[in-house]
Amino acid sequence: MHHINRHSTSIFHNTLRLVIIILGFQVPLVISAEASEEQLAMLKQRIEKLETWLTSAKGEQSNLSKELRTSERKIGRLASQLKTLEKGRKSTQSGIKKLRQQRNTLQAQSDLQATQIGEQIRAAHGIGHSEYLKILLNLEQPAELARTLRYYDYFNRARAKQIEQYAATARQIKEKETQINEQLLNLQRSQQALQEQRLSLQDNKQQRHAVLLRLQSDISNKDQQLHKMLGDQQRLETLLNAVKEAIADLDLPTATTPIQQLKGQLRWPTRGKIVRSFGSRDTVSNQRWNGVLIHANEGSQVHAIHYGRVVFADWLRGFGLLLIIDHGDGYMSLYGHNQSLFKQTGDWVRGNETISSVGDSGGQKNNALYFEIRRDGKPQNPKTWMLASK
Repeated sequence: MHHINRHSTSIFHNTLRLVIIILGFQVPLVISAEASEEQLAMLKQRIEKLETWLTSAKGEQSNLSKELRTSERKIGRLASQLKTLEKGRKSTQSGIKKLRQQRNTLQAQSDLQATQIGEQIRAAHGIGHSEYLKILLNLEQPAELARTLRYYDYFNRARAKQIEQYAATARQIKEKETQINEQLLNLQRSQQALQEQRLSLQDNKQQRHAVLLRLQSDISNKDQQLHKMLGDQQRLETLLNAVKEAIADLDLPTATTPIQQLKGQLRWPTRGKIVRSFGSRDTVSNQRWNGVLIHANEGSQVHAIHYGRVVFADWLRGFGLLLIIDHGDGYMSLYGHNQSLFKQTGDWVRGNETISSVGDSGGQKNNALYFEIRRDGKPQNPKTWMLASK
């Protein structure tokens, strides 16, 4: 979000060297587009080690901050599960609607079949047995008798077939009714699970709010706020540089268009209003912002701006649930303050693919997406990369 002063930069470089030595990042990790499972596991292991260091090393993270991390991670999982349950409920409702339409079609078919069978029965009754015997006893016209008998035989077989079809339709209707009842039961269970999930999510949000209030009371003056903000930025810079070392030889498929060729044509990751612009100064630290803050509704979809591999997907102090995508050639995009993350470290993503949802993680008061674009570690103005200005 901000540039770091000279003293902080010195601390950051010393810290980064220590992290690289500790985690062994001086040995490049070679992962091709067709990376083996072993190589991918190694990448995830190194990122996990870095995450552990970032969140617990040297006691730099307070217990309250750890509580916030735990709470926001749980909220993210609950919100993601809630989304899955709601999707399942809608699918079940759609299935019930389709089954009812099929049942209604079958019922109309059954009614028509019953009408046709009734007409045949009435026709047969109208002919009567005496008329049928009279035809059989008429031996004066053998050819006519043969034709008449064939007609009656065809008439009876057709009626028997219609009765069979009517019975088959009745069985199909019964099957549809059974399926509908099963789906209605599934829907009832789904709605109950949704209610329980919503209550659990609300309860965790209240717990998070209590943690935030305690955190705010701990940070009582601007000096403490400044110290925290610079510390958060240092963590992000440490993360980005260590990740860069870890994936130095990770190549993207050459079939995709390089991101630098799409400058000015990319879509914004989410719809909303920019409430903090790139380069604007923070009111507390007076440092310039390295990205933009986009206000959007809670749960709004966040899309990847271009093809790439997820190199970080977890909670980071100051940025909440953070997702970082490597696009190759030194380009990365960052998405912070998410409510839920839908991708994991190592996942490939397509341009405009949904990767997360907007939230207020990282201790934010309002729902918004923090968005950055980096080239060789240097922040870029997102507006120069996007198709339409906000």
